[in-house]
Formats: sequence, structure tokens, C-alpha cells
Amino acid sequence: MKKIEAIVRPEKISRLKSELLKLGIGGMTLTDVSGWSKGRELHLQWRGQKIAYDLVPKIKIEVVSSDSFADKIVDCIVKEGKTGDGQEGDGVIFISNVDEAINIATSAKGEQAIFHSS
Repeated sequence: MKKIEAIVRPEKISRLKSELLKLGIGGMTLTDVSGWSKGRELHLQWRGQKIAYDLVPKIKIEVVSSDSFADKIVDCIVKEGKTGDGQEGDGVIFISNVDEAINIATSAKGEQAIFHSS
């Protein structure tokens, strides 16, 4: 199994969530986060004075999937998360291995813990 963590622009989340649901993912976790990257600052004005923020608001998406389905999820996130031709600050995706998953309610393990049978 794979865990896919994506940090994306907040304005992209509505469409991205819809497209991931169309793919048939069983669930995801969304978290409001803020972060900093090299050379990135958000410049705003408050009461006529310029203010630079180095922590930019983002949304973190977490999805656990089968190994075979992970590429489709990543492709969807890249397609829907990209701004135009791609701009700095569009986000980043991390993919890691998941050794085990256990459903608390059913005690199901592995992929059966994350995929619901209909």
C-alpha cells in the first residue's frame, strides 16, 4: 500500500476533491496547514503598510491506496493541482510505503482495512 500526501493551494481543493472522488477513492483526510519554502513569501498590505508572511496557507491531502492505484491518484493531483503551466507554490506530493493498516471497527487488516466492500 502507498500513502500519498499532497500539499496544494487552497483554491484548488474543491475541484481536486471532486476529481479524486470520481476516481473512486475510498476516503481521504484534508488538513489546513501553512508552510514555508525557499524564496517564497506572501506579500500583503495591512493599513497601508506592506507585510511579508513567510508561512503560506495550504491544504494537505492524505490518501492511502493500493500500490497499483497510487499512480492514478498522483496523476489526478498533478493535473488538478497545477496552476496554468505550473507556477512555483503549486505544491508538492510525497509518496511513502504503508506496512500495515487496521480498521478499528472491523479489525480488518491490509487493503481490506481501507477499502469498503459494497
